[in-house]
Order: sequence, then C-alpha cells, then structure tokens
Amino acid sequence: MRMLSTTVLRLQRSQISVQALTRLSSVALFLYASWADNDRLALVALLGTLLAIPYTLMEALVGRPLSAGVVPDDWRLESWARRVSALVALPVAAVAFLSVSVALPDSSITDRLCVVAPVLLQLPVEAMFWACARTRSPGSANLIPQLTALGTLVSGVLLLSADVRVDIAAVPAQLAVLAWVTLRSRVASVGTIRPGARQSLSVGSVYCVAALADLAYTIALPSVAGAAAGQTAVVVLRALDLVFGPFHVVLSASTREDIVAGRTARWRTVTRGLTLVAWLGVSVVVLASEQVRRLLAPDLAAVGAAAIAGYCLYKMLLAVSTWLSVRHMTWARPRRYLASAIGSRIIAFAGVAVALVWAADVSDLVLQLLLCEALVVVWFLGRMRQTPAESTSADARPPGHVGAHRATRATASSAPV
Repeated sequence: MRMLSTTVLRLQRSQISVQALTRLSSVALFLYASWADNDRLALVALLGTLLAIPYTLMEALVGRPLSAGVVPDDWRLESWARRVSALVALPVAAVAFLSVSVALPDSSITDRLCVVAPVLLQLPVEAMFWACARTRSPGSANLIPQLTALGTLVSGVLLLSADVRVDIAAVPAQLAVLAWVTLRSRVASVGTIRPGARQSLSVGSVYCVAALADLAYTIALPSVAGAAAGQTAVVVLRALDLVFGPFHVVLSASTREDIVAGRTARWRTVTRGLTLVAWLGVSVVVLASEQVRRLLAPDLAAVGAAAIAGYCLYKMLLAVSTWLSVRHMTWARPRRYLASAIGSRIIAFAGVAVALVWAADVSDLVLQLLLCEALVVVWFLGRMRQTPAESTSADARPPGHVGAHRATRATASSAPV
C-alpha cells in the first residue's frame, strides 16, 4: 500500500500526469460532442485548437521568464501572474471571437461567446500554475491543471445528462479552480512589489515573440505541404502527427519540467527517458505494421518505408532541438535567446521555401523536414557553446520548492548579447 501511494504521489508531482490529463479532457470533450451534441462538434473542435493560445502565451510571458531568472526577486509572483493574464485577455478574446466568426460564420453570438469563455478563463489558470510552481510545492502547482482537467471530464458528463451544450464543460472547473487558488493562504516570501502593466509584460516579451514565431511555422507547414506535394501530403503529415501523440505528451511533460526547474534542470531525467521510449515504441509500430498505417489513413499506407523512417528521425531531432532550446533559454540573456529562436525559425522557414520549389512528393517533403531540423540542432549547439555560463545564487525559498535556485536580476543581465 505504501508503495502504491508513493507511486501515485510521484505521478501527481510529474508533468506527465498533467499533460496526460489535459490531453484526455480535450479528447473526451470532443467525444462527448460527437456522441450526444453533434451540432456543436465543430465548435468543440475549434475550441481545442484555440486553447493552444493561453497555453503558449502564459508559458512565454510567465513560465519562461521565471525559468530564465529574469523576474525581480521582490515581485509578488502570483499578483504579477494574474495581472499578465488580465492584460492579454482583451486581444486573446478578439482573436478567439474572430477565429470562430471566420471558421464558422453560421454560428450565433452565443456560440461564439461560449467558445471564447473557456479560452479566456484558461489564461489565469495557466498563469497561476507557473507562479505557484515557484511559490509553492510542485504537487500543489500541478493540482491547478489536474483539477481543471478532471473537473472538465465530470462537468461534461453532467452537462450531457442534463442535455446542456458541452462546449462550456471546462467553465465550471476553471471557475472552481481559480476560486480555490485565490482563497488559499498566500505565501509570505513571494515578494512585496506588484509590478505595473508595462513591467509585467516586458519581462516575457522576447519569449512571447519567439513562441509566436514557432506558432507561425506550425500553422504554415500544413499549407506548404499541400501546395508543394498535394493533399496527400497534408493527410500523411496529419496522420503521422496523430500517431506520435503519446510521444508529444511525454515530450511536452519533459519540456514543462525543464521550464519549471529552470537552471536546476538536469539532462538525465525519467521524463526525458520516457520520451525516448515513447519515440522508439511509436516508430517501431508505425514502421512495422502496415495495418496501423492503413487504419490511420489509406494515403499513409501507400507511403514508402524510407519516408516514414525519415519522419521518425525528424521527430527525434525535434525532441533534441526542443530540449536544447529550453536549455539555452534558461541560461542565455533574453535578447540572445530571442536571436537564437528567430534564427532557428529562419532555418525552418527557409526549408519551407525550398520545399515549395523542390518537393514533388511526401518523400521529398520529409527529407526537407529532416535536414532542416538537423540544422536547427546544430544551430542551437553552436549558440549554446558561445553563451558564457552564468553564476547563480540561491534565493530565500525553502528547500524542495521548484526553482529555489534562481539567478538574480543583476546576474542575469550581466551576460553579453
């Protein structure tokens, strides 16, 4: 019994459980709509896509500045995080509302607001997770997204039973979690200063620009694939991305653990090892089983083994470049990291431009992805070698808190650009 409780506790403190529950709630919400609320299935599908906005924004504006040690030690972190989420709420609402209006023009105003609401509420939920990861224990911080995901699952079932629209299933859980976080006793050692609006956004601005560049590339890739190699390429890339879902869950968990830990992050971790295991397992299955490929998409079954093997290697290089990028971010000065991140996207977009001229089929497109990702890995390795190591100082947080070893603002600003 003790071993079981220890295992459960360790799993609760890991980012794997956070990512798995978040992905599970998203999939379950889609299935709820597919089974019993098919009229709103498109709204639920679009909501799943739009939720990437708060995840990306809050990681860039709150999580990454904390990880890099550029947040002043005397700031009240939870107050700062709440202010950041409030400051970006209006532009996020506008983007989400416009997205629903363009994608689903026949939707009503109520439909659009029901999609916008959970996107807006997810902003403070994510912001408080990153702040609590520094001011409280890892398990306490993880409860914020975990309870939100579990609450969404339960709310969805209750809404289905009551014959109420399921696209708002996350709202009760988000409101309950935010109320719980707000009512908890505050930690006295988180600082004394509440930064102003400009200061709140400025510390994470460069990380936000880098994240937006990544999002632009992610959005552009399917379009380029279709233009260069036809509709088949779009189907094949999407099918392969879906089959690598378990790999992406563990990779996301390892990345978030690195960001939460900051400069205390280690290269050898259990989550990183599980990422490699997931990559190997998915690669073996998709390469060895034609039935699995045919089940995913007939177009995928027609693709040669060499192209699929190349895509598997591309995913491995993607994991390496992601880890290197986060490592570089935590040790480099923000402007230097921004130059590195933009440089990596220039390499990726250059590959996309070449693909438009050169790629004739899926194999050519996969080869382009593989070569460009290898160049990105080399790029980050070179930039990291040129970044001088910075000394860090222990702050006043008690031992055991994530990020208890963090660079001061003065130290972080001393590295050359």
